Amino acid sequence: MENAENMLHALEHEDMAAAKKYFDLAIQNGSDEEQFFLAEQLFSLGFLDEAEDLYELLLVNYKDEGALLVRAAEVALEKDDIDTAQDYLESVNKQDEAYVESLLVLADLYQMQGLFEVTEQKLLEAKKLVPDEAIIDFALGEYYLSQGRFLLAVQYYQTVLDTGVTELAQGTISIYERIAEAYSASGAFEEALPFYEKALQEHESVDTLFGLGLTAFQAKEYVQAIHAFTHLKEHDPAYTTLYPYLSKSYQENGEPEKALEALKEGLKYDEFNKELFFEGGKVADRLGKLDEAEEFYRQAIVLDEEYVMAILELNKLLLAKEDFEGLLEVVEALPEELVTDPQIFWDLSVAYSGTEQYNKAKENFEKAYPHFENNPTFLREYGLFLREEGDIQNANAVFTRYLEFIPEDSEIRNLLDF
Repeated sequence: MENAENMLHALEHEDMAAAKKYFDLAIQNGSDEEQFFLAEQLFSLGFLDEAEDLYELLLVNYKDEGALLVRAAEVALEKDDIDTAQDYLESVNKQDEAYVESLLVLADLYQMQGLFEVTEQKLLEAKKLVPDEAIIDFALGEYYLSQGRFLLAVQYYQTVLDTGVTELAQGTISIYERIAEAYSASGAFEEALPFYEKALQEHESVDTLFGLGLTAFQAKEYVQAIHAFTHLKEHDPAYTTLYPYLSKSYQENGEPEKALEALKEGLKYDEFNKELFFEGGKVADRLGKLDEAEEFYRQAIVLDEEYVMAILELNKLLLAKEDFEGLLEVVEALPEELVTDPQIFWDLSVAYSGTEQYNKAKENFEKAYPHFENNPTFLREYGLFLREEGDIQNANAVFTRYLEFIPEDSEIRNLLDF
């Protein structure tokens, strides 16, 4: 093992020349045991070419050894050499101890190729051969989760739990969390929550905390969601995905001031997040803080001039403030190709009318009309505008359409002039 250990030591100290020397010696003089050990170590460290050389060397003398064929296939897969990997795996004899492992790797390979039915067949064959192996049940759970077959995924993950296994991959994979994710993805949010809690009891991570918070929010358990997101924020305040959901949880819990503060806090860590500015605008607007809401929306548009949702909300706010010139300034600064949303035409018609630019107002009312001919609020505004402009015939036509929706509006009915 001397050459193998010397090579690994050289790699640890980044002495590539020495590593190459000891690798060549291991190739030339190493025992089969040493070469296999070194191949395993190099594969785990990501030295794929060197690991491949060693496995191929060993296969010269042990061409039917299943474990070697599987390892060589795994290297080939890492190098995206699908055909070679498949050849190795299909060479494993069904009587070999490594056959079941080859089925699992083949399942991964076929899934990468989008051959999902074959993937399932290989996994079920492995399950039939070794019915009580937790790693096979886990692989089936992973497969069904990826395919959106969430209840089947839960079933196989639960089978893993029944064997007493709660974590895999040295604690980096929680079976409790996988079950929670499957339940949550299926819309069974209440069922997911206790599994998230069990996962957190075993190992607390920011991603699990976020999953718990998001699922609690979806389950309308807003107090629990606030607790999870707040706890996550204490662990990692730069985990900016939490802030919109923390804000929404506060809003649903009747705490709009805290909702706004959560968004402001998120912007300290992600000042280029247009969604945080947009949400801030909506919350500030609901609180009656119109100047603050306007600034939030404007910042969102600075970050993305094509952010139509922010533009529409800003327009609505400016119209409520009767700041018609402000609205025109916003819209007229947009590239022409962006001014296509029908709501923008409606907004412009009101703003141009408010600034006594009646020809432009009429032009935009006409652009908006095909999109809002079933909207009574629009029809009322348009009809009143036409009447003010002296276009009685068209005003009457619009009012007649309007009264189909709101027949009890006596004011408009009295304005009809035939």
